[in-house]
Amino acid sequence: MSAQDVVVGLIAEALVDFVKRVCECEKLREAHVRDLKLAEVADEITRAVAEGREGEYGPVVVKVQRKFLGRREVKAYLYGNEVDVNTLLAELSKAQSRAAWLLNDCSENALIETLYKYEDRYLIEVVQRNFDKFKVMCAGKAPEIEFGEAPAHIIEGVVRGIKNYLSAYGSSH
Repeated sequence: MSAQDVVVGLIAEALVDFVKRVCECEKLREAHVRDLKLAEVADEITRAVAEGREGEYGPVVVKVQRKFLGRREVKAYLYGNEVDVNTLLAELSKAQSRAAWLLNDCSENALIETLYKYEDRYLIEVVQRNFDKFKVMCAGKAPEIEFGEAPAHIIEGVVRGIKNYLSAYGSSH
């Protein structure tokens, strides 16, 4: 086995590891889509509850009932189910934590960072340029990659990595 074959193999391995991580993150985003939606409006909901302001905020509806002697009672509905305010605030906090973790660990930069250990700027450039295209591999499809000025060993390694990932994908689905 030549040095070129070893390098191509390493690039292919790196790409497979990268795509596996991207697909893990895509599954996590799907699994936590409710948390992501809730986190987007959490601050607004918290303010509405604190101010006793009615409104619809994504999956949450806040209603205010006027009570005796000017007191108010705040009712909250999360995905159509009535929840007490403390439960709602706890759910908002959990959603914000999950969303922050997901947005941090699954950010484009965090995913590309996994390739730094291979110390190949051409591989990193190819992945950066085609980041969203690699996501189609999560559905078992081959991406159309723009290689730019990448050297032959990178092109060959990426192509081999795509084939290796997709052949494993086919056998697991």
